[in-house]
Amino acid sequence: MPDEPTPAQPGQIQVAIDDAEMASVYVNFFRVTGNPDEVLLDLGMYSQVMGPTGPEPIELSHRLVMNFVTAKKLAEVLRVVVARHEQAFGVIEVDPNRRLRGQR
Repeated sequence: MPDEPTPAQPGQIQVAIDDAEMASVYVNFFRVTGNPDEVLLDLGMYSQVMGPTGPEPIELSHRLVMNFVTAKKLAEVLRVVVARHEQAFGVIEVDPNRRLRGQR
């Protein structure tokens, strides 16, 4: 049954996750900075709209601050998730010029 909690391994404690107040946000831009103790991940939206005076500015909306242990765990989970996606759907091209060439 999907609602049953997974039994914990011996010596492990199960901690409940409360996501009742969680909000979702879409981002297509990030900036990573940090200090000796923490990684700062700024998230936002890049519209890619070109106005009369140049591109619209990138609007940063959220900052995640995490220690390096959490950052390393997140990096590994993201690596695995992207690898699984690419196995199922093909390689994700990050170069916009190559992406456009692939659509023809």
